[in-house]
Amino acid sequence: MKAKLIKKTDGWYNLYDGEIGIGSTHEELQGYKLSKQNCDEIFGVVDVEKLANEAFPDESEPGWRDSFSPRERKGFKSGFNKAKEKYKYTKEDIDKAYWAGMKFVGEDKGSYEEFIQSLQQPTEIEVEIEMENKEYILTQNGEGFEDQSYRTWETVPKLDSEGCLILKKI
Repeated sequence: MKAKLIKKTDGWYNLYDGEIGIGSTHEELQGYKLSKQNCDEIFGVVDVEKLANEAFPDESEPGWRDSFSPRERKGFKSGFNKAKEKYKYTKEDIDKAYWAGMKFVGEDKGSYEEFIQSLQQPTEIEVEIEMENKEYILTQNGEGFEDQSYRTWETVPKLDSEGCLILKKI
């Protein structure tokens, strides 16, 4: 099922099916629960703290002080460099820049403004909600139906271990 994921300025996300809100990372909003980590991954948000913890997981070694140690500095640098690696320009980005420049040379300022806008971090991304078939067994008790069970299937959104929708970027 397709939907639109919108990043809010306060760092939380909403999911829409058309104009109808169907989920959020904000605890007080109705609908399906969304994983902030899953949404951050879709928008390409880099968790520098996580990167630093993966590179330097143990700060309890002897000699650690409550100030910036060489090890901490190295961790910050490593995290920053890993984030830079993740955001390299693709061939598609270069193609866009080239063709937008060609249009700008032709005095088409609209194309230039559109290009600059396309470079901005998006606030809306089309996503696919992972779905699964769920089997239900219905039992009818009544005239001619006693002790008979019927199977039916329904396609429902798939949830992760925390009860959050599983979203994938389209």
